Amino acid sequence: MPRLLVLDIDGTLLNSEDIVTPIVKQAIADARELGVAVALATGRRVGSTRGVVKEIGISLPIVTFNGALVWDTATETAIHELAFSPAVIRRIVELSHQAGLAPILLQGPGHGERIFVQAENGLRPEYLEWFLDPRRSEVDELPLEELVGIPGILTIDLFGPEAALKELGPQLDELEVQVYDVGQVSTQTDPPNWALNVHMPGASKAAGVQVLAQSLGCTLQDVVAIGDGYNDLPLLEAAGIGVAMGNAHDEVKRRADVVVNGHDEDGVAEAIRRFVLEPLRSGPADH
Repeated sequence: MPRLLVLDIDGTLLNSEDIVTPIVKQAIADARELGVAVALATGRRVGSTRGVVKEIGISLPIVTFNGALVWDTATETAIHELAFSPAVIRRIVELSHQAGLAPILLQGPGHGERIFVQAENGLRPEYLEWFLDPRRSEVDELPLEELVGIPGILTIDLFGPEAALKELGPQLDELEVQVYDVGQVSTQTDPPNWALNVHMPGASKAAGVQVLAQSLGCTLQDVVAIGDGYNDLPLLEAAGIGVAMGNAHDEVKRRADVVVNGHDEDGVAEAIRRFVLEPLRSGPADH
């Protein structure tokens, strides 16, 4: 029987207008009434997750930075954290520059949750502006020698043409870091802007949710997880039931246990009804 419901945010909980619909909110409330804990697992930073936490009333720690951080918003402390070492930061920055890319370093809230870029990085600025411009008050530009010593870096984002990111892939593999392909993020550049999320080895939503599940006295087999992206795959495959949204990438849908409607058709509510509410209401005697 399900004990923990874990939701991705973008492309899953939120529809294409970045709204949690009333139908989805009610389904989450119904799951809670039956004693199921509800959690979020996202690639977002803590700061950009807080609004969603408040909107749907999440009280459990949140799995953020694709599982590199499990953060307790009640105590404002880390339960689990996988930060980059200076040596790995240096190597990723060097490889990125060789490929004509400028990495963006994202820091955890325990150290200030700042955003860092290398000063005079040489990359065409339009590939970074879409991400940095709305967050300028959070951004620090530093020389390489200062950049590698920044504590608490949990994600290194790489933006640029798809071909450049693919060329860098094998070199990142040699570092044994965890890489998630975000895909195309903007068409305002020529060629279009693509993105990779890079983390220390072992960072995944599955690992983060496992920490959370253990704190609740349950296992990943007690989890119903819902997502749409490549970064959701480790969790969807490890959970007792892994649910892909109808708007998910084809590979995600292929590897998930089941597929529901998309985020614009209240797919999360469908998943909760089918895999949480109905099994619990029918009782163990029927299963």
